[in-house]
Amino acid sequence: MTSPACRPGGWPEDAPPRSALFSLNPEGHSGDDLEDLASYFRRLSEDHRMLPWTLAFRSVVPLIGSGSPGWRAKMACYCYGLATSGVTELADSWAKALNHATGRNDLQLHTLVPLKAVVPPTKLLSPIERFCPICYAQDESSERPKYNRLLWAIDCVAACPLHCVQLQAVDKSNRNNDNPFWLHRQGKRANASSFWLPGISTVNGRSLASDVGKPAKEEDVQFARLVADLVDDLHHHPHEFHDVGAPTNFLRYATEVLFAGNLSHFAQHLGVSKGALHGWTSGKTRPSLPRLALIAFCCGAAISDVILGNKVMLFKRPAPARPSRLCVRKRKGARRPRNELQQEFEQIVESGRASSAREAADLLDVSTKFLRSLSPALNQRLVEAGQERVRRTARELEDLKFDEFRKSFDAIVAKQEKPVRRRIQQDVFERTGLSFRYKQAGIFLERVRCPAGVDASSGAGGRKSGGRRRRRQENRPAMD
Repeated sequence: MTSPACRPGGWPEDAPPRSALFSLNPEGHSGDDLEDLASYFRRLSEDHRMLPWTLAFRSVVPLIGSGSPGWRAKMACYCYGLATSGVTELADSWAKALNHATGRNDLQLHTLVPLKAVVPPTKLLSPIERFCPICYAQDESSERPKYNRLLWAIDCVAACPLHCVQLQAVDKSNRNNDNPFWLHRQGKRANASSFWLPGISTVNGRSLASDVGKPAKEEDVQFARLVADLVDDLHHHPHEFHDVGAPTNFLRYATEVLFAGNLSHFAQHLGVSKGALHGWTSGKTRPSLPRLALIAFCCGAAISDVILGNKVMLFKRPAPARPSRLCVRKRKGARRPRNELQQEFEQIVESGRASSAREAADLLDVSTKFLRSLSPALNQRLVEAGQERVRRTARELEDLKFDEFRKSFDAIVAKQEKPVRRRIQQDVFERTGLSFRYKQAGIFLERVRCPAGVDASSGAGGRKSGGRRRRRQENRPAMD
């Protein structure tokens, strides 16, 4: 990455060197709306009309380092996750490589790398991708590309500080329980292969801006605001955070001002153990970002004040309510006579009130293990019925996919175009949102080609037919 970028022919000598990739401007300007690096790279690949993996494999990974083809392929696969926006050396190397390729120098600010010297890296990066639907809706209304905020990638942030709604997981928000096949599209994309873009469902291609946001708790909104302010302070005053140790000065100051030097009362106010607070106060351990946000919230200060040890005005604020502990559910159905339970079990199976053993156990208020011992034959009937229902649903889904595949095939043939697999899959996805596995699409293509009179071997690459040679031999005149 230290080699200078080359200038093309006719490039002015006094002009800066041309970048290898488009110098796309990141979105956002503050801690609550700044774009993360993963979202930036996905939009960059769309501008180049390339898949993110292809662009990463060809243009970004060679700038990071040299290795085997397997290593390069593995490095390129990180473009689809949040690791490139994290706090590790991987995110730092990706930011430096993209800076070199695009001619920019600020892409490190779109990762969590600046937080590495301030807070421990544990519990920092979210394990899943999340979003705020109202932010996406505002992106669409303002005619700017939808993008993921860096704040959403922080694990302890559970709400959007701008719209006071909960952050939703991408893998859960794009499923429709009422219609799992999603045949009624609410929004279309220009290209069905742009499923990787931010704000677009990877399952059915719809816009995630159509989701309804759930109101968030006031504590979650305040925590998100504290973290956003910390990101702003790190970007605007990075020199203030150099060589910053554990927040011992602030904790001692808060203990004296708010709790008259009683460390136990301070720990009880925060809802943590006295040993943990003593470790933070003595400097032996460092609190994670969620704990720093908790300290700042309960003391009425900013996270930057806690880290820097600023002596600001403080006030007590109660800690957020802790979730109740999980407990084992106590079932009382087993106390009833077994004959009574068996008769009721038979009625449930005959009437069809339960479609699985789990539902029958819940109706009888017993466990599934007790249900198997109560009547193995009836339990087996429920299990077989559930398996048959799963097989029937799979057959219905396969028939539905094949019907849509045939419709797209016939439409492409009617346009006098070659019905290749890629065109058919793209047409089906744009119409219905259905996707196919590679092997499944090949089987469907063979099934629809035979009745349509299309040669099945014409589109298969790598297979040579000897029919033309045989016809030449048959038409060759006999040598008498």
